[in-house]
Parts: sequence; C-alpha cells; structure tokens
Amino acid sequence: MTVSQDDPRSAYEQVADDLRRKIASGVLKPGQRLDGNARMADHYGVAAMTIRHALDILRREQLIVSQQGRGTFVASDPALPESAGEGLNMAGELGEIRAALELINSRLDRLETRVHERP
Repeated sequence: MTVSQDDPRSAYEQVADDLRRKIASGVLKPGQRLDGNARMADHYGVAAMTIRHALDILRREQLIVSQQGRGTFVASDPALPESAGEGLNMAGELGEIRAALELINSRLDRLETRVHERP
C-alpha cells in the first residue's frame, strides 16, 4: 500500500490506519517487530517523519511499543477489544469510499464547469 494523494486523510493518518488494520486483523501479531522507519517510508512512499508521526499515534493508542535500541513492536496485549478490529476495518473501508467519492465529485465539478463554459 502506498499513500494516495487523492485521499483526503493526511499521509500519516493513512499509514496509521493501514498499520492499525493490520494489527486488528492479525497480519501484524502481538510482539512482532515492525520494519524500521526507513524501510516503512520506502514501502509507503513517504518521508521518515511521516512514519514517525503515524507511529506516535499508534503508541498513544497503546497498539505498539518502542524499546530503545531494539525497535518498535506490536503491543503484546493491543488495546483493541475483539470486536474493535471489525469496526476498524469498516472505518478504513468507509474512509476509502469517502475519498473515492470526493474524487468523483471533484471530477464531476470540473466537467460541469467545462460544459457551462462552452459557447
């Protein structure tokens, strides 16, 4: 997954949402070490600062923990109740649908403007 410029969410929110979904779905397992910031930045196509910001959000949500000199890990007991994973997946999907809809609406607006500008 790379960050989309068409998504109304900021790049760090997109990264945080993707990692949150992976934790909730079990793709990233408790205790699993995350890739380093530089590698994640390459993967998502963003700056390392964007990755740090996304990880700060997940740290505050107690989904990940960082250990000096060792790295960043999925929390051994992520602060997600079982049913929250489903809600996060739906929230992520709704965010993607909303972004697609906003893109479609902006394209329609441009088309309508062109039609009305014609003599």
